[in-house]
Amino acid sequence: MRTHIHCLITLLAAASASLPATGQPLHEVHEFIASDTDPSDWFGSSVAISGSTAIVGAWGDDDGGLQAGAAYLFSVTTGQQLLKLIASDAAPGDRFANGVAISGSTAIVGAHENDDAIEASGSAYLFDTTTGQELFKLTASDASSGDRFGFSVAISGTTAIVGAGGNDDAGANSGSAYLFDTITGQELFKLTASDAAPNDVFGTSVAISGTTAIVGAEQYDYPEYGPGSAYLFDTTTGEQLFRLTASDATADDHFGHAVAISGTTAIVGAYWNDAVGNNVGSVYVFDTTTGQELFKLAPSDPTVGEQFGWSVSISGTTAVIGAQSDRDAGSESGSAYLFDTTTGQEISKLAASDAASRDRFGVSVGISGATAIVGAQYDVDVMLNTGSAFLYTKCPADLAAPFGSLNFFDIAEYIALFNASDPGADLAPPFGAINFFDIAEYIALFNAGCP
Repeated sequence: MRTHIHCLITLLAAASASLPATGQPLHEVHEFIASDTDPSDWFGSSVAISGSTAIVGAWGDDDGGLQAGAAYLFSVTTGQQLLKLIASDAAPGDRFANGVAISGSTAIVGAHENDDAIEASGSAYLFDTTTGQELFKLTASDASSGDRFGFSVAISGTTAIVGAGGNDDAGANSGSAYLFDTITGQELFKLTASDAAPNDVFGTSVAISGTTAIVGAEQYDYPEYGPGSAYLFDTTTGEQLFRLTASDATADDHFGHAVAISGTTAIVGAYWNDAVGNNVGSVYVFDTTTGQELFKLAPSDPTVGEQFGWSVSISGTTAVIGAQSDRDAGSESGSAYLFDTTTGQEISKLAASDAASRDRFGVSVGISGATAIVGAQYDVDVMLNTGSAFLYTKCPADLAAPFGSLNFFDIAEYIALFNASDPGADLAPPFGAINFFDIAEYIALFNAGCP
């Protein structure tokens, strides 16, 4: 063992002396493609991640009929497809999996065109991610035609939220959202905006963290080509806490098209905001305890029409933001950005390793801890518009601060893990035995700079 450690120190010290310090906070580790992919499945149109499990929606899947839809579960660790989820009563045109979310071992999948109550009333389904078993089918207690309940979904612990932007309680398409107990499937509250008005489409986006939910209304103030708004609610009482608006709101920004929340921080996308260029887009960071706007986020390399903020997700102090129409690899190839929500600083830009025109990489995003997922629903890796999703995680060789720079601090940390027989040092097969193969793998990762 001492000989192994001596080799490690000698080899890595040499590598450390020659390798420049480069910032690489996340790197691509897997591309997810459905095992039974078909043209126009739109796999990647929705994505989410929780712990070691990711879910990817494919609302164009035809197993249950034309565009009935399906969702797929993947292992974050291995990239292996685990299960395919289909509604027990799948029907053509349901568009199941236009919206997906996951928390722990429970996933929720929306089917906003489902016709159970009446045409396009919509529904959502809860699944056990360990077995693929459907637990409950959720519908609104007051479902009506065109509500599109299930267009947006989110879950945190034992509480789920479902958006119904087509609900007409305060006029056509004023919108609503519903809270459910995931243990019982019981509806808890119906949420509506205190100033609801026709065409607000409140519920076009939803998110939840702990006892706080956020609901987007991207067409708020519609008669004036509304800039949009978002609302915070207490999930234990159903009480509205704050209405969020951008400090520099302008007409047609679509503020609220995408929302996310983690702890006491919420982010809201406004993908048509023109502050740094025509339809470049912006994202706003808010304190959920006060409703105060903290930062306005914009890409460091703005491109006209890139739609930064089309999709957003947040975990802890890191946000991932999709820009589905960015042009780095051709028209609408797409990109995504990581930001530190405590400083408002951009961390890095993500792009697919096989980026191509019209992939729409960034149409959907998700993040859990140090792992992010990005959907590219028009990717043509297999067939036309089959779609794919990409997983990114922290470089396994980057073990110690300052993160984003590979140096002797990382070497020292790996040596400590190795000496302690810590599972974090187990990088190569045979897994379960920490030995020289793991040292060799770490050397390879370190020398490669974790591309």
